[in-house]
Amino acid sequence: MRFNLVFFLREAFKNMRLNLLMTVTAVTTTAVCVLVLGIGMLVSAHVEGIIRQIGQSVSITAFFPDDATEQNMEETRRSVESYPEVEGVTYISKGEALERFKEMMSDQPDIYQGISSDVLPASLEIQLKDPRSSQAVADKLRDNEGFKELSYPQQTIERLNKVTDYIIWALRGATLLFFVASIMLIFNTIRLSIFARRKEIEVMKLVGASDGFVRAPFVLEGLVQGLIGAALAGLLVVWANFIFVSWAHQALPFVPVSSDTVNTLLVLLVLVAVGVIVGILGSFFSVRRFLRV
Repeated sequence: MRFNLVFFLREAFKNMRLNLLMTVTAVTTTAVCVLVLGIGMLVSAHVEGIIRQIGQSVSITAFFPDDATEQNMEETRRSVESYPEVEGVTYISKGEALERFKEMMSDQPDIYQGISSDVLPASLEIQLKDPRSSQAVADKLRDNEGFKELSYPQQTIERLNKVTDYIIWALRGATLLFFVASIMLIFNTIRLSIFARRKEIEVMKLVGASDGFVRAPFVLEGLVQGLIGAALAGLLVVWANFIFVSWAHQALPFVPVSSDTVNTLLVLLVLVAVGVIVGILGSFFSVRRFLRV
């Protein structure tokens, strides 16, 4: 088996060297298609990450009644933290609420002069894992915790949810189209490469070579071409992601772009796997039509 594998690899590399132009064409086509697919994956991941960060910044503020004791407020905070929809809870005391109000009205000091900390209520700021659950959490706060006054931008959350769904599905659809187009283009390129050597296949069949013997070098050739093209494209995608994140942090400081949004190693492995699989399948099915001699 080892001898056969070495022989087939040697034949595959010899064929690639003798047909250098078609090899370069197949590798370049694979690289370009996988690069487009990878860029689509990056755009989709970053847009989803930005929308997720914006959604997490939308919070519910629940105001305690004036007669709430410190013990009651602490018990309520722990209860709310246990909600599965809640990402985090921040307790805002009456004094902190007044300081925030002063900062908000810093250009109009006459408004807050003479106001004591007892005027503003203590509250909980509740960050959600998913803004879609805002209404469910609000209902729980009213029913389970007895909050009467809640503040949360329900209309903003509903619009954000709709926009998020539209953008994510559009990006996933575009990525799928890129994937299908890439496969078709790579298949056609490999088919043209093998079509140019159809006489060689016919001669091998006429002298008694089996289908597996004829097919193996071409399949290995497709594997190597797909691997090289996809690896080059994957490295370019990883580099492009690094450049984009660095640029965004400097040029777009208010846009929540994070390097953790994209798992570059996973993206690289997926792109290489796509290139290799497409190269193998493209060669396998392209050779099959010329084996009927």
